[in-house]
Amino acid sequence: MSANPFAASGKNRRERRTGRGLAMAMAVLAGCTICNVAHAGDPPSIAIGPAGIDFYNPPEAPKDARHGDLIWVREITSGAPGSTAWKLLYWSTTADNQLVPVSALAVVPDSPAPPHGRPIVSWAHGTSGVPRNCAPSMVDNPARDATFYFMPNSPASYDFGIPGLTGMIAAGYVVVATDYNGLGAPGIHHYLIGPTEARNVLDASVAVRHLRQAGAGENVVAIGWSQGGQAAIWSGQMADYVAGSAKLVGAVALAPVNALEQTKVFDSVIASGKKLPPMSFAERAMAWYAMTIAYPELKFSDVMTPVGEAVFAEAAKAGQCNHHMGDTFAYAQGYRGAMGRPDPANQDAWLARIKENALGFLAAQVPVAVYQGKEDVAVAPAATEAYVKLACAMGAVISFTEYDGVDHIRLSAKATPEFLSWIAQRFAGKPAARTCE
Repeated sequence: MSANPFAASGKNRRERRTGRGLAMAMAVLAGCTICNVAHAGDPPSIAIGPAGIDFYNPPEAPKDARHGDLIWVREITSGAPGSTAWKLLYWSTTADNQLVPVSALAVVPDSPAPPHGRPIVSWAHGTSGVPRNCAPSMVDNPARDATFYFMPNSPASYDFGIPGLTGMIAAGYVVVATDYNGLGAPGIHHYLIGPTEARNVLDASVAVRHLRQAGAGENVVAIGWSQGGQAAIWSGQMADYVAGSAKLVGAVALAPVNALEQTKVFDSVIASGKKLPPMSFAERAMAWYAMTIAYPELKFSDVMTPVGEAVFAEAAKAGQCNHHMGDTFAYAQGYRGAMGRPDPANQDAWLARIKENALGFLAAQVPVAVYQGKEDVAVAPAATEAYVKLACAMGAVISFTEYDGVDHIRLSAKATPEFLSWIAQRFAGKPAARTCE
């Protein structure tokens, strides 16, 4: 692709690292105040960031910036009873160790924190899109229980909110929810690049510990749905990334995307002469594009037709989030022709990178709980079952629950009582069950 489709909504790394003084001045003019940080030895103060879209545009990174450092924060309205919510901007890294700004949401109980600090739940959201404006923290009143695009009460064009949030706050947990790199903050989102997503999830738990108002302790459980389920499992495979700054004690995955096995399922559908659902192709295109950003040996033209590249570029530049982009592809195919190449090039390189991001080939460093609906057509149950089988063979402490008659969207509500109980047991230090046969 000759032009960057995100040019209208993002900045490159060099642009992000200029004008630090101007950005900080803008923050002051926007009403910047100072809040305390949590731990001795950290920077002496954290700025309150500017309101609106300017919150997501960071200053230049200081030379001593570390992943997990807070850039600034801003209090917002919380929809969870008995809590206060904040937006966070923090530093994280990508799979190739590039320092990047990432935005997040934090929801904190109003009750006093215990002496040892509150447990942290780090939420990883499902697919929302790849343009910057698809960040879940950007919607009005994002600090609420999960709200899904397909439900009648949804005011947004993509899913947002956090499943079980009300119960987590009632249990006394700090809840932090990353937007991932490139969503909200500048950059190009590494969609389904597991190591990047995991770093963003884990660094969010470190960042919220720097906010004194959170009263956060060191113990963390990562939890995610769909794309976020993949991110949570990868977090469990990379727990030592934040060793000394936070302690991951468990990972919960709701219908996790398992790239390698999901590709096999999609390929079998195409080989049978059937078409993928519109959303499935859009998500495939988003993942392919992200892989070309993360892995330079891969080219978008390897897998997309010229028409497909053009449609993707137009849709991304317009800021289309996942459901909108799915509809765009479905309509465009009818009059502009095929979007994906029937004869992909460079297949060995693509397969190697897809396998690199698959689940289970690295050993889990913490207990894992997996939940899957048997009627899910977005994340194939067979793909999740393949991950669980591999994780068991790798010796993981893993439990697996499947639900009859439950699809992708309804899974989180069905599983909430069970995953809240599982999380509470991890924070209580109880041993996790292993359900491998």
